[in-house]
Amino acid sequence: MHRHLLRIHLHRQFVILLFITAALAAGAGCGGFVYPPPAIPDVVQKEVFHIGDPIALLSFDPGRMSGRIAGELHGWPFPHVEGSEGISTGTFTYIGQFNVIAKSDDDGMPAGAEGSRKIYFHETPPHLSLSEPRSYATGQEVAIDSLSMSFTFKENHRIVAVRLISQQKSARPFAYKGKQIQPPNQRDSSDEFQGEYSADLGGYVLRSLNE
Repeated sequence: MHRHLLRIHLHRQFVILLFITAALAAGAGCGGFVYPPPAIPDVVQKEVFHIGDPIALLSFDPGRMSGRIAGELHGWPFPHVEGSEGISTGTFTYIGQFNVIAKSDDDGMPAGAEGSRKIYFHETPPHLSLSEPRSYATGQEVAIDSLSMSFTFKENHRIVAVRLISQQKSARPFAYKGKQIQPPNQRDSSDEFQGEYSADLGGYVLRSLNE
């Protein structure tokens, strides 16, 4: 019985290795390595590269001098016991706007941006859709953050790597089950994403690398 399970496990790992090897070879043939290689199925990306589900949409305005980002916060944003008890993750969303402050010398694509975002709390898990970014701006407004962002584009601008650093500028209490939850006075965070361009959504569908 144990030998049979071992054979299944080894076969599974061998299949994953084949996917990775083939994707690496394809990436090398295209002139660059992408992390993770986009040819690898989502289930393998999650297990091997720790890439999560789609969590945000990044879009640029015409001319790429400004843009917007809408998404879910990764995990519980206010790490103090009073607020975190009983409140599930995935109930905080945000809408942000930014202006591009630097462009790449290589291809003229955005390299850095600064802006701000509003964070919203949903007492019950909201119905969210990246095709409707306005759904991320519902709920109780709980905080405003300043944003500093950097971008690295790959694969002829099809893939983008994003680093987002936020610093809380203001916060207000929000209601949860009849209680008023007071956010902390200070809160900083740093997140990394990778995304692929979606013509249907008009932006980059981002997945967290902080899993």
